[in-house]
Amino acid sequence: MVPTLVRWVSLRHVPETVAEQNDGVSDAPFDRAGPTYPSGLRLAGRKVLVVGGGQVAQRRVPGLITAGAQVYVVSPQVTPALEGLADAGEITWLRRRFEDTDLDGAWYAIAATDDAAVNDAVGRSAEERLTFCVRSDDASAGSAWTPAVGRHGEVTIAVLGDQRQSRDPRRTAALRDRILEGLHSGELESDAGPRAAGVVLIGGGPGDPALITVAGRKALMEADVVVADRLAPRELLGDLSSDVELIDVAKLPRGRSAQQEEINRLIVDRA
Repeated sequence: MVPTLVRWVSLRHVPETVAEQNDGVSDAPFDRAGPTYPSGLRLAGRKVLVVGGGQVAQRRVPGLITAGAQVYVVSPQVTPALEGLADAGEITWLRRRFEDTDLDGAWYAIAATDDAAVNDAVGRSAEERLTFCVRSDDASAGSAWTPAVGRHGEVTIAVLGDQRQSRDPRRTAALRDRILEGLHSGELESDAGPRAAGVVLIGGGPGDPALITVAGRKALMEADVVVADRLAPRELLGDLSSDVELIDVAKLPRGRSAQQEEINRLIVDRA
């Protein structure tokens, strides 16, 4: 280490994800154009209702079965593939049109008919029961929608668009495919495992936070402790996770050499 080259120091250990929390409850109307909150659903042993028996339902049902859901399909007719799943006891097929009570006890619903009025009815009933519902005909009318999904080993990739113009399934599918290609080629790592503790030196550069290197930004995102001197761009420090310990040595009321001594001491102490 060359002390005179130190601009900031990022100490990294095993990173932990900190979920954003909002304990407030709003009575505002549901904003169908608003951003999404990504989450994984544990549906094993839980009722999921699929209304419709066509190709869309046929594509969605296998993933629900894999997740262990108790899948109920409501439709007067279904595809041969869905009929085979019903005959094998993997799904329950209700051979009739949708009724509101079909949603009783359901954790998740998919409206996948070619009749907008039926899909509207499913969506309304699901909303009344606080059940998330995907609309196959109009994603913006649903309270949830299906991401572009891909799997690589034990990793599941799901890509969602936040705003209406970014919900084009072709766009999200293309992004998913690019991520999968990176995982298959080794350009992206999916099983790097825990990181060993270490020290990363990040140069503040000319001061514009947009000019920090990709490696520097990555090190900041993974840091447990960040030691910053007077040259560290303040905007980047403001983007640190709330669980990162930030030590600002620029506030020490001593000379520059004393600050460097303190940085060296902190490195040894925290690493």
